[in-house]
Amino acid sequence: MINIENIYTNYQPLVEEFGEETITDRYSIIYTEMQEFFKSIRSNDKLSIDNVVLMHAILDYYSDVSRLKSFHKIKNINSIKSIAYESFWLLRRKPIQIHTEGNQPDDKLAFANEKFVFSRIASYLVNNSGNIDLLKEQNNRAFKNYLDTFYYFLKYRNYDAQMIEIMIMGFQAGVMVAQK
Repeated sequence: MINIENIYTNYQPLVEEFGEETITDRYSIIYTEMQEFFKSIRSNDKLSIDNVVLMHAILDYYSDVSRLKSFHKIKNINSIKSIAYESFWLLRRKPIQIHTEGNQPDDKLAFANEKFVFSRIASYLVNNSGNIDLLKEQNNRAFKNYLDTFYYFLKYRNYDAQMIEIMIMGFQAGVMVAQK
């Protein structure tokens, strides 16, 4: 009989396809970003990274990338797909672990994984939106409303990588329309 666990944990073909260095580099980048995120929200002592879960999220991301490249017969995926699929697997696997003292929940950290992924997506949107003037009150308010909705979506709605991708694309389309 086939052992299903072995089927879904055999990542050797991905290591051969993408290279161990590429995979470990992406792991290191996200690990470092998570540590910086912990510092930024002043929660180093309450949050940690499950290394095994993070590596599974990275390998699942590469598994999806491999399927996309094979299906569409492309050499590389675009940055929107990359951030969307990476975000999906980080949210699905939840590598950020919360440590509570005396079983006292910390509501501020309840959605630490979602908050981390959201911060990465928000940074991507700001850095890849062209010349949107966020200093204008109307643009700033609209952008904050969009971000609030996006964060709510990540916390409470059903999502997949394609939904995250279309939300990012929708934002970029709105930016293009607003610039004209």
